[in-house]
Amino acid sequence: MYGLLLQSAADHLKTKYGEDTWEKIRKEVNISLNGFATHTIYSETLMVDMANAASKITGDTVDTIMDSFGVEFVNFVGQFGYDRILKVLGRHMRDFLNGLDNLHEYLRFSYPKLKPPSFFVEDETKNGLTLTYRSRRRGFLHYVKGQIRQVGRVFYHTRVDIFVVANDYNNQTHTTHVKFRLLFDNKAFREVSNHVVDNIVDSIPLRPELLFELFPFHIVFSRKMEIRSVGPGLRAVLPAAVGRSLIELFNLERPLTNFTWEDILHHTNNVFQLVARAPICRAASDVIEGAEEASDWRSQETGNDVSSVKY
Repeated sequence: MYGLLLQSAADHLKTKYGEDTWEKIRKEVNISLNGFATHTIYSETLMVDMANAASKITGDTVDTIMDSFGVEFVNFVGQFGYDRILKVLGRHMRDFLNGLDNLHEYLRFSYPKLKPPSFFVEDETKNGLTLTYRSRRRGFLHYVKGQIRQVGRVFYHTRVDIFVVANDYNNQTHTTHVKFRLLFDNKAFREVSNHVVDNIVDSIPLRPELLFELFPFHIVFSRKMEIRSVGPGLRAVLPAAVGRSLIELFNLERPLTNFTWEDILHHTNNVFQLVARAPICRAASDVIEGAEEASDWRSQETGNDVSSVKY
């Protein structure tokens, strides 16, 4: 966990409970330093440890303290200019919530070892939406609630009421899985019927082979997760990928969800990050040669049936 998050929590404890109480908390958790460096990585459990110590000393509940940590973080990041990023994520609260994963991907440029949670939106109505939250951290449910409420209040002048619909922990994947129901004035929501979307897509004059040419590192796969084609860039390093299972060749790193056709369709607003299961080590010249073979490859691919694939 980066020190940016921990310093915001420490500042909140000092402000709310005073320096003397902070010193007691620091000793309880065995924190030797007076502060945290924003770009230094610390223990993943340190914030929860601080909340537990603060609860023991002050009498406030851990849930209340973690919630206040989330609220304070939204205020804290303003001094580093991150409030400007939050402001341009969209004009409405729904835009912010739909773009949470993209926000975390952007932050990884500044914090490359960031281990962000994963979010996706479903069941959206004019009165709110359901937000699914997955994380490899435990104990941050109320932290997330505090952040979301404060973002709504500060940046969108919107009251957000948050209810926990489900809260599970997967011991095999070591992942926390929470479903929130968020109630707020979602006036920006417009329900569009599927047949209207289909008509728009059908009218786009874009041939599959042209789309493949535009994305030399694409992967086309069927609902059975069978790879139907790959771009010339990937073909250079995975020459035998076509016909094999996508799950056999790759692990799904992000978003934190099941690697199935149905789950992929539910996360079309997310950025997907795949990691090859086996090491890939090919010369750069092979990649260049693969790109140069694009014209030959396109003529081969146009014969494939692409009516039922995801790309």
